[in-house]
Amino acid sequence: MIEHAVIKHRGTMVAPRDGADGLVELSRRFDAPPERVWAHWTDPERMAAWLGPVEGTPGPGAEFVLRMEPEASATCTVTAWDPPVLLELVWHYTGEPPTTVRVELAPDAGGTLLRLRHERTDLPLDYLAGWHAELDLLAAELAGRPHPDFHARYAELRKLYGEGS
Repeated sequence: MIEHAVIKHRGTMVAPRDGADGLVELSRRFDAPPERVWAHWTDPERMAAWLGPVEGTPGPGAEFVLRMEPEASATCTVTAWDPPVLLELVWHYTGEPPTTVRVELAPDAGGTLLRLRHERTDLPLDYLAGWHAELDLLAAELAGRPHPDFHARYAELRKLYGEGS
């Protein structure tokens, strides 16, 4: 497998090869305590502000749906729930096989270090650029700044990450 480390915030991906599954990993530091970052991953109203509208309520063993695009959604089943440290989901996006998303939060110098790992994806470049752009939206939301345009940022990051391969 080939690993690519590119761009800001230590985003990496392992492209699928010879039947293996792809992997995406991102780390990001936020100037907010872990409890606040956790709430933005688990409270439907806060999730809607940066990730997309939520149908259902995340919680231990819960299933909920994220409407990230009008024509597509991610059905999520919570497989690990340890506030405000660990959230793990089976992620089933429209038209794709189920994958695993793991979000780990740790205190870091008055803020939070977030580690995101998306496993078993056939689309690591798409998810690396997508999660990076989503975390940009989360950073803006936590800081009370205007959100960057997701689609423009995604296109920019996809191109930059693609050039790193």
